[in-house]
Amino acid sequence: MVQIQNCRLCHSENFEVFLKLGTMPLAGNFLKKEDVGKENAYPLDVCFCQNCGSVQVLEMIPRDTFFRDYRYLSSVTAKSVLEHFKTYASEIKERFLPNGGFVLEVACNDGILLEPLKNLELNVLGVDPAKNITKIAKGKGLDVIDDYFGLDLSKQILEKYDKANVIVGNAVFAHVDDLNDILLGVKNLLKDDGVFIFEVNYMGDMIDELQYDVIYHEHTMYHSVLALKKFLEQYDMQIFDVKHLGIRGGTIRIYSSFKNTHFEVSNNVQSFIDLELQKGYDKLETFKNFAKKCEEHKSEILNLLHDLKKQGKKIIGYGMSGRGNTMLNYWQVSTNIIDYGIDASPERYGRFVPGMHIPIKSPQPMIDIDYVLLLAWIFADDIIEKEHGFVENGGKFIIPFPKPHFSP
Repeated sequence: MVQIQNCRLCHSENFEVFLKLGTMPLAGNFLKKEDVGKENAYPLDVCFCQNCGSVQVLEMIPRDTFFRDYRYLSSVTAKSVLEHFKTYASEIKERFLPNGGFVLEVACNDGILLEPLKNLELNVLGVDPAKNITKIAKGKGLDVIDDYFGLDLSKQILEKYDKANVIVGNAVFAHVDDLNDILLGVKNLLKDDGVFIFEVNYMGDMIDELQYDVIYHEHTMYHSVLALKKFLEQYDMQIFDVKHLGIRGGTIRIYSSFKNTHFEVSNNVQSFIDLELQKGYDKLETFKNFAKKCEEHKSEILNLLHDLKKQGKKIIGYGMSGRGNTMLNYWQVSTNIIDYGIDASPERYGRFVPGMHIPIKSPQPMIDIDYVLLLAWIFADDIIEKEHGFVENGGKFIIPFPKPHFSP
């Protein structure tokens, strides 16, 4: 583990740490029983670049540590996520490729977007380094390369495929130390009139709704339109449209192209920038205030959980995600408060939360349980609807953000 010496986007040395979450295990490292207590932990510090306005984790962890054996399956998350990607695929087809074309997806996971794109009779190719996950995508009949995307791989792809009409990258820009290599690959592989579309968790939602649970080592960066605009301009690219989406706690979808193409720049772009400037996303003081609120929130949720345990209530966790692992480790909540956790992903059954060592079970009836700490709170509506039996029997969900509260 090393610490960055320059901003990942603009290479400036003018950045400052504003939030220290303590020593943390890797949030995606769901432990086998024999590995409990043997996991590594690293500082988790977040800094603000005063040159370009980007927010990023100070520490750098080798990427193979995260992504060669990955425990996140896109297709087993909430129903709303599946619908999101079906709609997304339809938009790509109708807006950009009504007559067909070639789509490359960077970090395609198990094919949650590639599959509906292929069903719309588009030529598709996926790239993802997690072999255990790409095996699932290939099992769906999808063409996927097991590797990291960058300039070198783009050259290899061009030996076999044509340049892409559309390149897509979803939930990948937050995970990469070297975004410059990805952009060089995009620039090399995208047609002159092509479109590069990507989705990232929005820094605005993180700040406005106090979503510090989105911070972990795997998520190296937290993006604003301000910073992304400056970054893309380094590669002779422009943002021509932006959408804000409610999915995954708040996401922005960025539509970009080479400059001087036929794409007209939407008013949405300037509207985002104006709002970000108004809210002070370009100022260090904004982020220092965010850090203070994180500490206050931690005290509030711990007081609530300890009060329930004093009353003899039984509490379990639900949705044992990377976000959840940040919460549990930052709060230092273990089996002293939560008996066990349940999760929809078979990739996590029988494993343990890193750091806090809470056992993870497959979905099962929630009997004799008083409260469920909803760690996957960004999917609260889907989960509460799915677990209506628990609610009808008097059970309550604890939803931690933006302020701890009960539902229903």
